[in-house]
Amino acid sequence: MRKIAIDLSPLTKYRDFRLLFTAGVFSYFGSAIIFVTLPFQIKELTNSFWAVGLIGMVEIVPLTIFGLYGGVLADHVDRKKMIWLTEFGTTIATVALLLNSLQDKPSVALLYVITAIFAALSGLKRPSQDAILPRLVNHDDLPSASALMSIRWQIAGIIGPSLGGLLVSTYGAASGYLFNCIAFALSLAMLWQIGRAHV
Repeated sequence: MRKIAIDLSPLTKYRDFRLLFTAGVFSYFGSAIIFVTLPFQIKELTNSFWAVGLIGMVEIVPLTIFGLYGGVLADHVDRKKMIWLTEFGTTIATVALLLNSLQDKPSVALLYVITAIFAALSGLKRPSQDAILPRLVNHDDLPSASALMSIRWQIAGIIGPSLGGLLVSTYGAASGYLFNCIAFALSLAMLWQIGRAHV
């Protein structure tokens, strides 16, 4: 059993890693739910599966372009600051989605614009998020820390969309965006407490 047991020691040994891990739980669950809420709302507003499919096309270009810039920036700036700023941008974009969903006639065009913004911010954040780990834990604990980060993502990827589907189908798109605003705000609070993590 010891061979297959999950090593949780990095969570107890490293405060900053624990904060990053917890922030990621909120952030990943929020992202998973928003990836359900956006297509749900577009389908509700347009009744078009083509309009829903267009989301993927809108995401691919900014994700690719800003992912390249994100890798360069991760080598030259404070990674904690980069992660926090991109998370803050994601929070503001989610607030815009919430306000839009409360309108009598929500803007479909805005949903695509925000989708592109999400993709760009994700492209900028991911390299710094990956590169910050060696600054938070010792070399010997890197495998365990990486495994924990992977498990966190997998759990959020499975449970998040299911929770999002139940939420928006029961209470509407606004409930999904509201949940995300709260989740991202909690993530920002956790990230703010992490120490400086430059190259």
